[in-house]
Amino acid sequence: MAIDYTRDVPDNLLPAWVAGWSACRGYTPATEETGHPAIVLSDKTGDWEYFAYEPEEDEFADLASQTVRSSKRMFTVLTRNPARIRELASRYGLRVHHSDQSMMATDMSNQDAEDPWYRDPDFKTELVRNGNVHRARVTYQGEEAAHGVVAVVDSVAVFDHIETAEKYRRRGLATHVMRALIASTFEHIVETGLLIASHDGRMLYNHLGWDTVCDVLILKPADAP
Repeated sequence: MAIDYTRDVPDNLLPAWVAGWSACRGYTPATEETGHPAIVLSDKTGDWEYFAYEPEEDEFADLASQTVRSSKRMFTVLTRNPARIRELASRYGLRVHHSDQSMMATDMSNQDAEDPWYRDPDFKTELVRNGNVHRARVTYQGEEAAHGVVAVVDSVAVFDHIETAEKYRRRGLATHVMRALIASTFEHIVETGLLIASHDGRMLYNHLGWDTVCDVLILKPADAP
């Protein structure tokens, strides 16, 4: 029976996603801050981003106290009660920086393990593997049209940066990249797929058999630019 991730949240949801996401982006593996994952955003701010799933108020307060030490720091919260997190943020000196994203999940046993083909032969698909990290790239006459990356960590496939260049949108290339990456993950043992989707991206992933697990709120210090 397929897992319904709208009801059943994986026990390792947060650590698995952070581990895969950091591998996709080439970050140093996560450390822990008050029992929660933390990453240095070496390619962006050079400062810390903290992560929590449905934190209790004391946990939220501890991580908020770390976040407000620098205007470059961020605190990402996964939650099914965004109103509660917004209220806690205002109480502990934070503001909502982004709130239009969702964590999504899929049972990988329901995904297609066959390499996809694209209807227009002028579009070429390249797949580059570096250990547990696979990168897909679609080009048209040498120009990049779409790309994406996946990392497999402890039987969880974490997908990231699934993007299509503006001039090549509405051609199904994002779906093609996802299917190429999904097929490649079956070189490893995979059970669960995770990704963070924008509001616009949720329709694509719903179509591909993904469930929305929870909202994702990115918080910053209230006085941060």
